[in-house]
Amino acid sequence: MASKQGSTVRADIKKNRLCITIASKVNKKELDKIYTDVRFCVADLKSGFDVVTDLSQCTIGHLNSIPTLRKIMAYLTAREPGEVVRIIGKTSLIFKQLLGFTSRFHSYKPIYVSSLEEAEEKLDHATRRNGLRFSINSHEVEYTFDQEQGKGYLFDISTSGCAVQEPTIPVPIDTEITLTLPFNQDSETVSSFTFTAKTIRTEENLFAVQFIDFDDDQKAQFYKCLAFEMQRDLR
Repeated sequence: MASKQGSTVRADIKKNRLCITIASKVNKKELDKIYTDVRFCVADLKSGFDVVTDLSQCTIGHLNSIPTLRKIMAYLTAREPGEVVRIIGKTSLIFKQLLGFTSRFHSYKPIYVSSLEEAEEKLDHATRRNGLRFSINSHEVEYTFDQEQGKGYLFDISTSGCAVQEPTIPVPIDTEITLTLPFNQDSETVSSFTFTAKTIRTEENLFAVQFIDFDDDQKAQFYKCLAFEMQRDLR
């Protein structure tokens, strides 16, 4: 499917992949058309489909495009994609704009590459990340270990683990902790999650953990919660 300005959206059934190409300048009208095409194409794909968005020809995005961009991201998240890859030059204006846009609201964290060939390599051969990662901005978490209680803020999170920044108490590597994440959800969704986790990385003012004994049913419920966070302030 193609829009008047040359953007395309297509479903690669064989590879179970959604392929989006955005041409030249992108505005709200262009993204509205892309959003419609995305919904048609995703209907032909299976759960776990990958998303490749080629922004290498796109030079600038308009601020009035942000709500539609967020709608596209929220729609894709609710359909449980696998890897999300964006093709873009890291020195380009659109890359800086995307970083600025997504720092203002909840979003998933794509993999950035510089070419279609690199995207294909990532998806066909490279080790895949364990679950789609999200950036949930300014979200406070609580944690305990060795009878110590601390707080911090989510840096990123997936159904397999998370990173916490600005911790009030440093956590050593290979330490088992209890982590509590409160969410303001609707009446049908759990309002908080408590995990047993183990620290797998520590840096200055940040530590990362992997969730322990987190079964498939819990992961599905937690993913639903994260997807809801992506959509909550769009309503």
